[in-house]
Amino acid sequence: MASEAGGPRPLGPDSGHRVWRLAVRAVGAALPVIALIVSLASLAVVSSCATSYDQRGVYYKVRMGESIWRVASIHGVDVQELAEFNNILDPNDVQPGTKLYIPPKSKKGGYKKLPFGTSVAGGERKPSKYARRKGGDDYTKPIELYRGRFDWPVDGKVSSLFGLRSGQRHDGVDISAPSGTPIYAAADGKVVFVGQMRGYGNLVLIRHPDDFFTAYAHNSKNRVKKGQPVKKGSHIADVGRTGRATGSHLHFEIRHGQTARNPIFFLPENRAVASRAARAAR
Repeated sequence: MASEAGGPRPLGPDSGHRVWRLAVRAVGAALPVIALIVSLASLAVVSSCATSYDQRGVYYKVRMGESIWRVASIHGVDVQELAEFNNILDPNDVQPGTKLYIPPKSKKGGYKKLPFGTSVAGGERKPSKYARRKGGDDYTKPIELYRGRFDWPVDGKVSSLFGLRSGQRHDGVDISAPSGTPIYAAADGKVVFVGQMRGYGNLVLIRHPDDFFTAYAHNSKNRVKKGQPVKKGSHIADVGRTGRATGSHLHFEIRHGQTARNPIFFLPENRAVASRAARAAR
């Protein structure tokens, strides 16, 4: 289904940036304002899933004696972000000659106008145990794996990993499965969006504790309603190929606040996926 990540390249004349952002602002002690920010432009199909967008970064070839912590320090990026972007589950996979994608430094968010006519603060959330931490050369700060924080949302084969794919950023994982295969909530939460979005097709968005969101896209049918509480394992949608998708699959994202996180770092261990990630890192 999906092609492997290549070097950054410019989009065609009919293509544009795709930015998908989430933000939450607490109002008082118990009234959260939940916001979904979407800015979508037409995008040429470069793989099986059109939920990718162009965001430039650079590639760096690891030299003798360098670790992932050293590379993060050289480029001034978050070591956890570097690991997640490159599917580095084990620091020992970073060997001399390994080609790492260095993501561009993020800009601080401001107040954003939402499609629903509400403005919310789009800045960083308060620190939590899930926040990325800068590692530099400090080997005492390991790459964090939050195994089991979420469950696999569908039974199928991971066909595309998080990170760079065909020169475009892919902010989730694609899981191939026959059309109509049940999609399950990856954790307890509350449905905050149900509907269609260009590129994503039928989409379900769930908010979870600790400022997390999960997104389930390209569904053939959504089976929940906005505002509905759901339990982990609840049947929320069916696999499909709505939106821009070649072949039936689920595009699954995990967001911590506005930040896209690599689902593989949060899902129960899958040996096939871990092996593929290790091969991709070499």
